[in-house]
Formats: sequence, C-alpha cells, structure tokens
Amino acid sequence: QYSFMFGLLGIYLLSAGKGLGMLFNTSAVCLPQWAAIAACVLLPFAGTAREMGSYQSLVWVNIITLCGTVLIPLGYFIIQGVDEIRKEGSEMVLAAPMTWAGVLSGLSTFTFGMTSQFMLTEIISEMKDPRELPKAYVKISAPFQLVAFMVAGIGGYYYLGDKVDGMINENLPFNATLQVAAACLVIHMLISYLIKGVVFCRAILTKAKEKYANPDDQRKRSMAAWNAVVIPTLACAWLFANLVPFFGDAVDLLGASFTPLSCWVMPIVMFVRYYVDADEEERPKVSILEWIVMAAEMALGLVLMVLGTKSSIETIVSKWQVYGYPFECHCQGLWSTCACSADHYGMDWCEITALANASLANASAMGAALANSSLGSAIAGNLTGSS
Repeated sequence: QYSFMFGLLGIYLLSAGKGLGMLFNTSAVCLPQWAAIAACVLLPFAGTAREMGSYQSLVWVNIITLCGTVLIPLGYFIIQGVDEIRKEGSEMVLAAPMTWAGVLSGLSTFTFGMTSQFMLTEIISEMKDPRELPKAYVKISAPFQLVAFMVAGIGGYYYLGDKVDGMINENLPFNATLQVAAACLVIHMLISYLIKGVVFCRAILTKAKEKYANPDDQRKRSMAAWNAVVIPTLACAWLFANLVPFFGDAVDLLGASFTPLSCWVMPIVMFVRYYVDADEEERPKVSILEWIVMAAEMALGLVLMVLGTKSSIETIVSKWQVYGYPFECHCQGLWSTCACSADHYGMDWCEITALANASLANASAMGAALANSSLGSAIAGNLTGSS
C-alpha cells in the first residue's frame, strides 16, 4: 500500500514539474529542475500539514483546479473544432483493433484512476462520522471521478483521435490557454501530493518514532521529527519522478504493478483469511456469485501484475532511447522551440523554417561550387594565356 502511495508522490511531482515547464515555456529550464522547484514550493506546506484536513480550503481549490485542467483544453478544442485540432491521419473509431499491449495499458490506466481503497482507512479515521463514508464515496466521490474521467477521455478522443499522446493539456499550442491549464495542473498536483504525503509520512513517523507522530503535538522536537521524514520523502519522490519521466507510462507502470496488489489482491486475501478464521456465527454470508467475482478479480489482478508490468517496462525502456534517459533534460512539450517541440501542436512553422534553412543551405552550397568553378576556369585561362 505505501509503496504504491510513494509511487503516486513521484507521479504528482513529475506532473507538477511538467506543468511548470508548460506554464513558463519560454524559459530554458529542464524537467528535473522544474520538478525540484515544485518540491521546494511544496515543502513549506508539507512541513506543517500533519493531517489531511490541515488546509481545508485546499480541498475546494483541488476540485476547481482539477476541473480547470480538464475543461480548459476541452473548451479550446470545442472553439477550434475537430478539423483544426485533429492531427493528419488521426481518426476516431467506435471500436479500434485490440492488441495485448493496448488492452493491458488501458486496464492499467483505468485501475490507477478508479481505485481508492489504499486511502479509505485513513479517510475514515479523520471523519467526524465514519458511517457517512458510503454516502460520501458512493454518491459523491466515485461518480465525480467517473464523470471527470469520461469527460476527459471521450472528449479528448473525439477531438484528437487515436493519435493522441500524453496528457490532455499537452495537446494545446503554446499560448495563454496552455499556461492557464498548466497552472491548474500544477496546483492540483501539489495539493494531491500534500494529501497523500501526509498519510505516507505519518505512517513512517509512527513506525520510527511513534511518540512524535501525534498531529496535535506542536512541540519543536515533534515538528523537527516530522520534517525529518517529509524532506527525505520529497527528495526520494523527486528521484523516482526522474527515473520514469513519462507521465502516461509511469501511470501504466503503477497501475499494473502496485495498484492490483494493494487494491485488489490484498483486500481479497485478508477477507478470505478472516472468513476462514471467523467463528461460524460471526462468519459473513457469501454467495457463490460473490466468490466467482472475487476469483475473477484476483485472476485479473495477477495477470495485470505480471503481463501488464512487463509491457509497461518494455515501453518505458524503448522511450528512453527515443526521448532520452533518466535525469536528462526532457524538454519535449515544455520549451516552445523547434529543437525541443517541433512536433507539438501549433509548431507547424518549424517544418517551414527547416525547409527554408535547407533551401538556403543548398543555395549557398551551389553558389560556393559555382564560385569555385569560375575561379578555377579563370586560373586555367590565365595559365593557358601565359604559355
């Protein structure tokens, strides 16, 4: 559970770094440095927030910025229209040909996005009335997540087609719209890190020095112990973010490896253990259909953990050779220059510039060749006349 949560912290920091790069796309700052700047911005909040509800107003800010991250790009796509936005050769089909790699990637992404079991116990512990959890989760949280994913996924697919790549805001041109969406992404990712980081760091501190883990303890020694966990966690999350500096592939890797283990396999194993150990009168009633569903879920989780993880690692390794290895600059989509983002939407002028430069170079080469030829002919004529 905590391994998966740590992976989330790395992805949040990576996304915040990418957001800063897109926000300040005229600055020649590399992705590792942007991720480090995001960590520095986060540190004062992470060093003082010891409960998920420490900054309650940030919950609403988080929801607003999440909506902005999704709706701002979609609004731009609607205004521009499909013909303007969709890449040449990209199309939208009702049912695309399925491949094992595509199925595993889709399952990994969906698993990553819709599983929240790893946080529910911590959320319950901070609720005033834990009995309200089913209402809050089933009627509010889960439907909101599902609608947000469907709007982003279906809307983005409709306008961008099957050639879409990366996050939805990465498909915006380098303009004010991209910068506003990037600002929303940065804030959303930093708040998400803050919420998950509180749970992760408190678990470590409880294990190491339980007497300093009480969030109500505001003594200097207790705060120093808290920050002694927060700062190394931030540093390690930054390292992980730069080991796999591709958002989609990092999501697939976590969704295939740790997510099924912590959110599917372990809860089923713990339930079966309780079912076996419980007395006859306390043992819950489980129908045959429920056992079949749990067995299918367990099988799917194991397949995803093995084949999905293998597929994700192979994809990541292949992209290292294309986009660069860990801790390299990774300026693609961050710098509004032809050297880094020639394939980015709205950068068509890079191809025109490259063709013009090539034509100019060819003209210069031909001019030099003609000049050399004329000079050689003149010298030869002079030599002949002299003889």
